[in-house]
Amino acid sequence: MKKLDIYISKNFIKSFLLSLIAFINIFILSQLFKIIRYITAGRMSVSESATYILYLLPKIFIEVTPLAVLLGSLMCINKMASNLEIISLKTSGISFRRIARYPIIISFFISLIVFQVMNKVHPMALAKSRALRAGRKISERVLPATKNNAFLRTEDNLVYYIRQVDRVKNTGSLIEIIKLDKNFEKIEKIITAKTGIFSVEKNSWILKDAVVNNLRNKTQETYKTYSNEELDKAPEDFITIQGDPDELTNAEIRKAIRDIRITGGDIKEPLSVLGKRYSFPFASFIVSFLGLSLGSRYVRGASAISIALSVGLGYSYYIVQASFEALSVNGILNPFVSGWIPNIIFLSLGIYFMKRAEY
Repeated sequence: MKKLDIYISKNFIKSFLLSLIAFINIFILSQLFKIIRYITAGRMSVSESATYILYLLPKIFIEVTPLAVLLGSLMCINKMASNLEIISLKTSGISFRRIARYPIIISFFISLIVFQVMNKVHPMALAKSRALRAGRKISERVLPATKNNAFLRTEDNLVYYIRQVDRVKNTGSLIEIIKLDKNFEKIEKIITAKTGIFSVEKNSWILKDAVVNNLRNKTQETYKTYSNEELDKAPEDFITIQGDPDELTNAEIRKAIRDIRITGGDIKEPLSVLGKRYSFPFASFIVSFLGLSLGSRYVRGASAISIALSVGLGYSYYIVQASFEALSVNGILNPFVSGWIPNIIFLSLGIYFMKRAEY
């Protein structure tokens, strides 16, 4: 790294941190009125309110970091332009892309930090802040012991219905299992049983008072006990943790989606949250192109206009991102596609302004 790169990087990091602290303070101040109401209403103590603010910091950090990168990059380059440093570097044969290289690289690493905070820190902090606000104890998510009207479809085209399943006792009551053909169109077999117990040793269900209707052979057989190695879905496979996807890590959301799919639930909301987790963090990297290019030219009295324009573009990103997120939640667009459309739009704008900044 050359001295020029170190100089630009230091100025960029300094401007970014100042902007980040300013935006975080603004957001905390906006929450203070709510917190004061909670304290006066007796819902929180002073110490709990301080803890509540700490739990809010990951969410605030995630939301304001793109704006901080945008404003920080603009302030950094605009200061250099006002000191005629940008013009001097250009006349000496250094392109603007070369000048902006390290701020863009730093912005990418900031995006990776936001990604990790959004994945690992934010879900835990959000769950604790909600619990604190609601005045309840924070408990770990635990699978329920039983579930009524449990439904499950397997990859072998088996469809289970159990009136009540107990994962602790490994039992089920009023069981109905339907076997369909490879195309999932015709029913081949229907198995019903009053009760059943899942054998961990055999890894299969042992059904009692079972009736097996083979529709292909048009036969019906009755068994006091019936077992088949195909019936290998354990009681815990029928039970999933119900919770807000925002309070889950990426790995937990992916597992929840798999569980919801095989139990026939709606996966639009968790898919939308997961799509946002893999797109929004990179907003910091994308808006750096806009901030650097808009601050590259020095015109007397134009600094305020550039700052207003960059902030306006920053909030425009949030509006566009929220609009496409709504489309993904409603199932109109794929969540990953809708998450990256705003990124592609604003990256294209950033590259366009970056090219114009060369001249």
